[in-house]
Amino acid sequence: MMKELCPSFANPKTWRNNIQEKIAKEDWKKLRLKILKRDDYTCQYCGFRAEKWQIAHHIDGNPNNNEDTNLETICPMCNLIHHSGQGCVVQGIVDLYTESNYSQNEIVQITRKMRAEGKTDQEIINFLGLKEKMPFKMDVSYLRNLYGFVTSRKTLQDWTQKALEYGYNISARK
Repeated sequence: MMKELCPSFANPKTWRNNIQEKIAKEDWKKLRLKILKRDDYTCQYCGFRAEKWQIAHHIDGNPNNNEDTNLETICPMCNLIHHSGQGCVVQGIVDLYTESNYSQNEIVQITRKMRAEGKTDQEIINFLGLKEKMPFKMDVSYLRNLYGFVTSRKTLQDWTQKALEYGYNISARK
């Protein structure tokens, strides 16, 4: 059963560059792999499965809480929605809307499929019924009522771009 996805954000005070992480890089790699294997490399929000580029996500937003129960597999698209401050403001590739014909989880699934088919952002937006674009605000109650859309704009982080394109390529083969 998939978990409900909605736009949110991580408290900037808990961003990795603002705190001292309490796990060594090699230990994190082992733990990440353990979580990905446990979840069969499958995103807990949209069901996308890939053995590359999936993320071990801290459910409570605390990168120092590395208990198995606080970690889950999430795909790059769902991660951008979950961390919409990162997607909207930092990387500039997520847009927020007030209306959709689909749930947030379905928006990610359909966007990935349509992007793999070569559809444009506008074709996908029209199909999804996304209306009334809104700005990002660091307010969870505000964000919970919005729908995030991962655009085809180029990301600022090369790894994010590669991860998204990998997902579209995997979807195109299915």
